[in-house]
Amino acid sequence: MKKINLFVFFIVLYSCACKGQVHRFYYELTYKPSTKNKTIKTDIFYLDSLDKRSVFIRKEKWESDSLFTTQSPVLSLGTMNFKVIKDLGNSSVILKDDLFIGVISYKEYPDLHWKLLPEKRNTGTFQVQKAEANYGGRHWIAWFTQDIPVFDGPYVFMGLPGLIIELKDANNEYQWKLKGSKKNVRSTLQTESVMDESLMSKEAYIKNKENFINDPLPVLMQSMADVSKSLEIMNKMNQQAEAIKKYHRENDNTIER
Repeated sequence: MKKINLFVFFIVLYSCACKGQVHRFYYELTYKPSTKNKTIKTDIFYLDSLDKRSVFIRKEKWESDSLFTTQSPVLSLGTMNFKVIKDLGNSSVILKDDLFIGVISYKEYPDLHWKLLPEKRNTGTFQVQKAEANYGGRHWIAWFTQDIPVFDGPYVFMGLPGLIIELKDANNEYQWKLKGSKKNVRSTLQTESVMDESLMSKEAYIKNKENFINDPLPVLMQSMADVSKSLEIMNKMNQQAEAIKKYHRENDNTIER
């Protein structure tokens, strides 16, 4: 009876959804951030969906971005400080990545080429179907349900005939699972203003990010161009640069590789 009621709840949630109302899906990510050890981490992500657009973002980043209007932006080290803005109407993705000193963004149209497989199973209250795709140097396995007519999922993944309930790579280093959903009183998505002319190509994004990770000091110095470079400030910037390089050496197992 409990399963039937939960199933009915989801069907009512989506069939009665009003236009202009954001729906939030909660995903738990379990991942292996380093190739050098077996450490496992977990994070909670939000997928906020409105009509044919969505925003996928880590819970903590959503909270820090929400304070942006009243406080200075929170800059921190991390491989999960990205925001993915999707337009399901034209299958485009804008990814905004916080690199400690600022945000760099790119736009792409992911070439996913989903392969739908006949295998089906029950996951919780949903019947799900298997699909596979290659993206970002990994082979991905998805389980989606047509019970929820939202053609979206974690990260850049979209385009299946239903919501992605589970997604993992073939090496079991990254796995997202849907944990829940609710209507949100927000009437707009937290996209911020992103003009096309401010976006770079994905190739340029990769090059800029690699340059920053390998040698962050020039970028740090440029970000403080108007500040007098005393010995104390230079020492602090050198310490920051070494901390950034160390962090990325220790967290080298990124989603895309």
